[in-house]
Amino acid sequence: MDNEILETSGSRRIFLKTAALAGAGVALGGAAFPLAAHAATDDPPTIISVALVAEYLAVTFQTNAIANATAIGLTQAEVTTIQGVVAAEAIHVDYLKAYGARDIYTGPFAFPAGTFTTRNGYATTAVILETAFVTAYMAAVREFAADARADLAQLAYQIGAVEAEHRALSRAVGNYLPYADLAFETNLIPNVAAAATVLTNLGFLSPTAGNSYAYTAANQNQAMSYIGLLTQTTP
Repeated sequence: MDNEILETSGSRRIFLKTAALAGAGVALGGAAFPLAAHAATDDPPTIISVALVAEYLAVTFQTNAIANATAIGLTQAEVTTIQGVVAAEAIHVDYLKAYGARDIYTGPFAFPAGTFTTRNGYATTAVILETAFVTAYMAAVREFAADARADLAQLAYQIGAVEAEHRALSRAVGNYLPYADLAFETNLIPNVAAAATVLTNLGFLSPTAGNSYAYTAANQNQAMSYIGLLTQTTP
């Protein structure tokens, strides 16, 4: 994975640069994600299935962060916050499946060096992931609107708005000032399938020996155990 994404400042700028490379077909990671060749088939089942991959990735990422909270240097307040974050991601998994999302990729996933051993590593990775998730759900809203699927458009913007909150919280953990730095979210990709390409080219879907994290039922159950921290759990 490109070491540039581990820089302490300008994480959004770095994501934009790397996403642009991904869009140009410059491979920064390993093997291609299986959906990448089918970007032209963004029908609703494809869109929500790609979104499900992102949510599996999020649950895997945050449950491993909680497990390594001491090594990362998280405070108890930050751990509680991340527990709320991962509970939301687990709920997203359940709702996407309820709307017909299918398992096109369930992991394992990979993360940059230092993600679970340093505060900066965790925060920078979190910001990059949440930026990718927000822009993917923005694309989903556009595509669902074009397909006259108001129900799915609502689901996508409700999830995307929460992912934007998660991005701000990740910036707070990294002490990136200001914690919320956008007047408008950035439109980075033309469609949701392109998000799969971005995640692939960033290396998150290219596990290697020693850097392979599975999404499991235990991850999902752990995440759902924190649901009591949330005040709204339905769309």
